[in-house]
Amino acid sequence: NSAKAKGYIPSDESVSIENQYEILSKFVMLNGWIEVKTYQDDGYSGGNFQRPGFLEMLEDARHGLINLILVKDLSRLGRDFVEVGRYTDIIFPSLGCRFVSVLDCLDSEGDNTDMLHFRSLMNDYHLKDLSSKVKSVLHAKKKSGQYLAAYAPYGYRKSEEDRHKLVIDGESAAVVRQIFQMRQSGMAYGKIAAALNEKGILPPRWYWAVHYGNGSCKYSRLWAYATVRSLLNDDIYVGTLTQNCTGSRSYKDKTMIRKPESEWISHEGAHEAIIGPELWEAVQKINQAAKQISANNTPPQASLFTGKLVCADCGHPLVAARETQRRKNGTVKHYTSYFCSRFATTGHSICSWH
Repeated sequence: NSAKAKGYIPSDESVSIENQYEILSKFVMLNGWIEVKTYQDDGYSGGNFQRPGFLEMLEDARHGLINLILVKDLSRLGRDFVEVGRYTDIIFPSLGCRFVSVLDCLDSEGDNTDMLHFRSLMNDYHLKDLSSKVKSVLHAKKKSGQYLAAYAPYGYRKSEEDRHKLVIDGESAAVVRQIFQMRQSGMAYGKIAAALNEKGILPPRWYWAVHYGNGSCKYSRLWAYATVRSLLNDDIYVGTLTQNCTGSRSYKDKTMIRKPESEWISHEGAHEAIIGPELWEAVQKINQAAKQISANNTPPQASLFTGKLVCADCGHPLVAARETQRRKNGTVKHYTSYFCSRFATTGHSICSWH
């Protein structure tokens, strides 16, 4: 291994892209190799192997453009122990690619690969340790009542003095009060959505984009049944801040799951309330009654033409409705009809049944 040792460049553990490139280009020059391409993924987690630069490198290896992959150290390839092992032991050799890690003195063609898996395991541990430290800091911030979500809920905005504090946004808060009053008067979720659409009031995502964003939004400009229902059941409007309701499965799996209520972190009076306690209680009674009525409904099932039929006018999918026809002779006929989903979700304010 002495031939490879002479090409080894000791260096400080700087992780800057420029520093890494300088080390690698010198190493390439000392070994007399030909530099074909540089791949970099600045700002991506080492636990993520769907990085654009990394995927481009694999494509080039598959097409035979490169036959040697050079990294500053093993953690630059990735920090997931299982995935790194899969690439170094199976994928790179199958692509005919030699793998060299400079600061680790690792070379897949040499006999010094014994430490590769131990180093990889330590990199994985670093990822886990970092994840738990970040989570503990965020948990402490939630415990102290700081608002940590990226966007303020509709009706509020983030305070200019403290970005972790919510203050009332006058224009949208007035709409929130209006929605609660409509619900108190007995209006259904869909009918409230229809009333807001008829008045041309912007839904939450569009309101934020117009007032605090770049003015455009990829989501619908319409209020929908689900948006109204979610708003009317959110206790943020009585000044209660509830966080830690969701979290990732693990530091390797970013899928978000709902946490049990015992883990939720609530703070009453965390910010100024938009809705008074009397109005809130009255609306919650109506919401609970509506929930009881729909509790016995059969769960939704995919029908024969689900996802295949679209509305001829607005282009939205048609949804199935199961209906029962009771005949005079006592027989019962079950049949399925299809109608425009946009018409249903907007409280019959846009498009038609068809």
